[in-house]
Amino acid sequence: MSFRIISDLSHNEQAEFPEFSLKEDMYEIDYIEKSESPIDFDMIEAYDILFIGDIQHTEKEKEDKFTPEELKAIKRFVGDGGGLFLTSSAGGDRDIPMKKGSIRVLYKITGVNRFWNGIVLESKTNFLVKKYNLLFNELYTHPITKKVGEIVLPNSTFFSTVEESGEEILTTSGKTRFKYYRDEEKDRIGSVPVAIANDFYGGRAFTIGASDFLLEDADPGLDSGDNLIFFKNIIKWLCFEI
Repeated sequence: MSFRIISDLSHNEQAEFPEFSLKEDMYEIDYIEKSESPIDFDMIEAYDILFIGDIQHTEKEKEDKFTPEELKAIKRFVGDGGGLFLTSSAGGDRDIPMKKGSIRVLYKITGVNRFWNGIVLESKTNFLVKKYNLLFNELYTHPITKKVGEIVLPNSTFFSTVEESGEEILTTSGKTRFKYYRDEEKDRIGSVPVAIANDFYGGRAFTIGASDFLLEDADPGLDSGDNLIFFKNIIKWLCFEI
């Protein structure tokens, strides 16, 4: 089966969909270029997945924020059976509030209402080489983690989630620390979610606090651990194939 994917580039995203990772007969991919903003339903309705990869919000610019019309279009797309694949990274939503149109506005779809502004640092037994390379080898049972034994995610943030919404797919250890970018302070935060799957009416959303593992020259990247299997499972789950 060929999956139809559209990757948004109109909100200052830093991560494109990793075309190099899948066989060409597995996907058809198009892009929403910066000049095509704002997103409307007619633009995305023919696709299976809307990919939004690591928006870098700025304090003053409006171009990287979501308008009410865009939010309505994305809600309709997912509600009608589409899949939303949203990635963040260290720095999260830069503390930009929902009222300004940050990625927090998607909380009813994603189950995430805050992407924390900083970077997750793990304990010695839970990172690979460097503290910010998060190592997961005790995984929740879910179709997305099927045949996955180990996942490595560099440069990640964590989430605050909506109560009674979504299913946590990856959580950190109880010894996790977090470096806040606002003041450079480091605090122990314990076990927190960095990936969540959520059903929204007829569709699905998957949100993850890391993006760099999807980049072609990343180390660790999709060739680390079982990251590629994990990634393919995300696509299949969003398309109701598993």
